[in-house]
Amino acid sequence: MAEVAFTQVQPWALVPQPHRVDRKAARDERDLYQDHFRYKRITRLPVECPPWVLGQELGWMIRSPVTMRMTPVEDIDFSMPEEEGLRPVASKIGRSELWRRGTDWIATRDTDWLRFHDFQTSAGWESMFLPNGYGTVEWRLGWSVRVPDRYFVLVIGGPIAELEVPVGVIPAKTVNAMTSPGGFSIAVAPRHPVSIRRGDPIARLVLLHPDSLQAAVAAPEASDA
Repeated sequence: MAEVAFTQVQPWALVPQPHRVDRKAARDERDLYQDHFRYKRITRLPVECPPWVLGQELGWMIRSPVTMRMTPVEDIDFSMPEEEGLRPVASKIGRSELWRRGTDWIATRDTDWLRFHDFQTSAGWESMFLPNGYGTVEWRLGWSVRVPDRYFVLVIGGPIAELEVPVGVIPAKTVNAMTSPGGFSIAVAPRHPVSIRRGDPIARLVLLHPDSLQAAVAAPEASDA
């Protein structure tokens, strides 16, 4: 059986946890209506459907390590010519927050929450959030994960409708190398203002066998007719 190991890199981090469906609570509510109400009923329970339960309990829930209010990110990618200063260029494009990504820059505005969650490391203060472009942000979560070689990790969205989480498939080599002070990171894109509390589920992490990415569709068998 494949094993996955999570490590808390930062003291504020919340390592992923498996999600478990509360079957007893659902059945208790069904029985309550049956025993005490004239009309109200729960005719069919999702918890009695094994495929639904397996889908709900698949993988591990990624939880927010902080309480905050996110707003959509309006960003612009730009480069800075050698003969021009950084601030004059920022003034021209009407953006106040500047982030260097590689050799170029990303500028944002009205996103103070990006700067408000710097965390302390042995090398100094680091940012929890880094703009990625296209309205997305890299969210550094403060924990690491080790998965078996040749496997992959699938990141999918959580239950918060306002917070888009682009689907991502990451190979084990990359996953296991995320051991910096920021730990594992995911991409998120707040499409509407949204308040998130520490501990709220924001995404899900699923382990993928390499066969799931290499599977091919078999040719249809010839009909006997």
